[in-house]
This record gives sequence, structure tokens and C-alpha cells, in this order.
Amino acid sequence: MPGTEDTIGSLRQTLSAIVLPVEQTQRDRLVEIMDSELLSLTDLARELIRVPVAALHICRAAGETSKARDIDILTLEQACGLLGTQRLGNILKNMPTSDVADTPLPYRQLLSISEHAYQQAQGFFSHRMARLWHEMSLASLLFLSPCWVLIYHRPQLFEQWDARHLGNKTHDDAQDDSDGMFDSNFLLALAQQLAQDWWLPPWILQGYRSLGSSRRVMVKALHIARDASHPRDQQAALDQDKTLSRWLTQPANSPLLANGIALGAHHDWEARHTRRWQQLTALYLGSSVVEIQLTSHMNAVEIARFAAHAPGNIDLWQPAEALVWPEGSRRIRPATDVRAVAQANDVRGSRQSTLTANAAAWRQECRQLLATPSPFKSVLAILNSALQALNEGLGARQCWIALYNGKEQQLILSASAGFERQMVGMMLGPCRGNAWGNWLMKRRCHTILGHAASAPLPVPQKIRELTDNQAYHLLPLAPKGVLMGAVYVSFEQGNPLPEDRREPALTKTIDCLNRALVIFSAKH
Repeated sequence: MPGTEDTIGSLRQTLSAIVLPVEQTQRDRLVEIMDSELLSLTDLARELIRVPVAALHICRAAGETSKARDIDILTLEQACGLLGTQRLGNILKNMPTSDVADTPLPYRQLLSISEHAYQQAQGFFSHRMARLWHEMSLASLLFLSPCWVLIYHRPQLFEQWDARHLGNKTHDDAQDDSDGMFDSNFLLALAQQLAQDWWLPPWILQGYRSLGSSRRVMVKALHIARDASHPRDQQAALDQDKTLSRWLTQPANSPLLANGIALGAHHDWEARHTRRWQQLTALYLGSSVVEIQLTSHMNAVEIARFAAHAPGNIDLWQPAEALVWPEGSRRIRPATDVRAVAQANDVRGSRQSTLTANAAAWRQECRQLLATPSPFKSVLAILNSALQALNEGLGARQCWIALYNGKEQQLILSASAGFERQMVGMMLGPCRGNAWGNWLMKRRCHTILGHAASAPLPVPQKIRELTDNQAYHLLPLAPKGVLMGAVYVSFEQGNPLPEDRREPALTKTIDCLNRALVIFSAKH
């Protein structure tokens, strides 16, 4: 096992000499912004954060200057300012480029994990710690950057790591591990040394220390976080340990938490280590584990939606894909047949206008929702099952489910079916303590006819915009008598499900959904 300083030192020199490439289009875009007289360094920093490797180049170059002055690099804008426009322009123009086809897939997959971590940080912390967001975003994105060069240099290490966690390790893999690269202490020491050499943001180094020299404190926090069903006991334990309490409230822990969730989700949302990171994040933010799980799932969906627009990402695994799988399902390999997916979407789209009710499919989904213990691995999986019951079981043309978000204090659209455009993440407005929420809770199912769609009902404007002046149904989601969300359902004219049976079928479906959420909450 390479546990000596000599081994780390030689490898560190090799890795520090590697200059990672960017895509040609990425470099051209950054140079264009740099040369524009209309755009500022703030605009450039905003674009740099979308190109992780370019952000690393800028930070390393700025680190060489700031290290001599003993100045920490905290934000990309600060790094750009330290370099000055002339040197900054030279760095961007001289960045090496590489076609996606010529770049190792494992390396690109690791970059995707870092982008996922950035999205997790944004979803969890950007509003709660808005004043520190620029520091937090850079540290979250570059937290794994020492590993980027390692995997670019030795792509097989990522493949072996992937195989280990997916249970696909072979005898050949075991022989390849003989150099000890998978020793966590060695990897942590190497990453920490590279981060120091490159003068990366101090929040990254603090995260490494939490995994290393401060591990005991972190283990204590993880132990308390496991007792998520007793928040008062958790707070009492924190009050008794001031050192732990101070550590837990440090903003610099946010990049560590975001990357922990992203790394865990890459393999398995249900895995013990993924759950631990979610529990620790819940303790850190003072939220419930269920809320943290739902937010982490929505963050994963958001980054997957963003990645879908980049042609070079078609062969990358996105953890959001696993959220709709049955509990216990595991990914075998990160390959996706995009043509097959596209064809399936085309078929689904062509059948959208001829949906028919399927009683057997509806009963099957409802049985699954009512099953004890819960067969679902996530709240999002529960919502998708309910959408299946509405969409395929009852033949609904369009439907969506919005859940109340305590941080935003309003409804956020969490899952949808039958819409051409992406709906997830849309904010629909407050629903508690106002006329709209009170009206929604008055009935189990509200039926708004087409000619009444523009009537003076207390429905938020955002929801009105989604109805297209068509007849629709709105149902409250209140698992324990407290308004937690809303469900929208719209049927096509000529739907075989008789109108007098629609409301009972809808309310029964939502009853099953409410019950599924209660069962899942008790399980977690």
C-alpha cells in the first residue's frame, strides 16, 4: 500500500503537471465573453462556474499569485480580479481542448458528479446562506478536483471504484488494486496535498480535515443525526457538546455535505452511506430527513434536466434516472441507449392523445401505494406511482403534483405527466394561511369547468397559466390533515371514464397517495 510520503510526493508532482482540457465550444464561449466590452468579470465568473475545468484553471493560476501573499481564494470573481484581464485572457485562450469522444468517459463521469454536487449545494444552501453562496458554490464544484486529474491520468481507477460499489468486482480488479489506490487514507492525503499545492479555497481543505483529522467529531455528528425521529434529543446532545455544536454550524461544511450526497447518489439512493449524508444534512439544516431526501431528489432531477441539453452528456449516468426504479433495484453500468429512450418518448407522445382508462393498471398502482412496509425508495418514486395511476390508470391527459416547501414557504411542482415542457421546480405560490389554501382544503376534489377557468376563484395565477382554459380538477394533498401539496388533473374530451365516476376515482387515488406518504414517513 502506498502509505509513504515519497509515494504521495511523486504522484502529486505527476498530477500537478497535468493540464486538463476543455471542449472547444466551451473555450470559445469564455474567450468571447472575455473579449466583450459589454460583459464584466462577474459575467465571466458566472459562465466559468458552468465549466468546472476552466474554473479549476483560473483558481490554480490565481493560487500561484495569492499563495505568495498568503491570501485565500474564496470566489471565482476574486480569482479573476487577482489575475487581471490580460493574464486572464491568455489563460483562457491557451487552455487545451479535446473532443468529447477523445476524453475518458470515467473522467467525464466524475466531472458530472461534481456538477451534481454543485446543484445539491445550490438547492440546499443558496437561499439559506445567500451571502456566502459564491464561496460555497466554488468550493462545492472544486471539492473533488484533485480526483479529476487522478482519474484523467488513470481512468481505470474510477471504473474499479464504480464496480466495487455496484458489486461487480472481479478477480482482475482485485489484482489491479494491489497498488493501494483505494485506501481512503491515501486518497485523502493525496487530495489534501494537491489542494494545498494548488491553493484551493479553504472550505475544501476544511472538508478534507473533517474526513481526516476531525473525523471523531464528524462521527459524533453522524451518530446524533441517525436519531432523526427525536429532534429534541438531538438538540440536547448538541447542547452538551459545544465543540460538536460549533463544528456543525460552520458554513464550510456545506460543500462536504453536497459532495457526500452526490457521491452516494451516483451508486444508490438507498445505500447506508447515502442515507447518512442525508441525515447529517438534515441535522445541519434543522430539517426532517424526508424533506432533505425530497430536496436532494429534486436537485438531482434539475441537474439531469440541465445535462440533457448537452450533446456530450448522452453517455453519462444521471442518478435521477434511478429515482423511479422499484426499491431494491440497482444500476449495473452507466450506459444509456439514448435512441431507445427517444423512441420511447416519441411513442409515448403519439399515444398521449389516445389515452384510455386502464382499471387493472390503476388498481396495481394503488396497491403499491398502500403496501406496508413502503416499497418506495423516495418521495419522488411515490409521486411517480400516483401519476401512473392518474395518467395510465384513469386516462388523465395531464397531471402534476406540487408539494409544500418549507424553505420557500410555497408550493413547488415536484412531478408531472403529459406536458411537453419541463415542469419540475416551478413555484406555484403560498398555500398556507391564505384564501387559496383554505379554499383548497374545503373539498376533497374541486372541479373547475372550462368556462369557469377564468372565474374569480382563489387559484394562484401560476396555476391558471398551466390550465390553458381547459376543465380540470384540483385536489388537496394532506397526509395528516395538514396541507402538504396539491394535485392537478385534466381529462381529454371523450375520455371513457364517465364524469360521475371521475371525482370518486380521483379522491380514492389521492387517499392512496396520502397513505403512501404517511407509511414512507414512518419508515424514514
